[in-house]
Amino acid sequence: MRKLLAVILLLALPASCETHNLVLTGQNRVLNVRAGDTIDLVGDSNQVTIQGDCVSLNLTGSGNTVRLEGQMTSVQILGSDNQINWVQAGHRRAPLLQSMGRNNRVVAVGP
Repeated sequence: MRKLLAVILLLALPASCETHNLVLTGQNRVLNVRAGDTIDLVGDSNQVTIQGDCVSLNLTGSGNTVRLEGQMTSVQILGSDNQINWVQAGHRRAPLLQSMGRNNRVVAVGP
């Protein structure tokens, strides 16, 4: 009975998820993430590549280009002139976009 309880408790523990908080201006960055991670990016004129699957991207700023090289569930943008390029490969689907601002878009690109 104790072993069963221990197994149930281990299965009930949340996976180790991380929130990546980035404040950047005019930077080129590559960010490696794991399933369950979230990304909060604040800044302008950045080029960021996100490698790996994660839950969501919260982007605040203008003139950013973000390349998603894994599955991303959702993207929330507050700002303008941002482009999210998601690599269309395998069974990946476009992330859901919530945008407050103008000229923000999600574009499918090849590998």
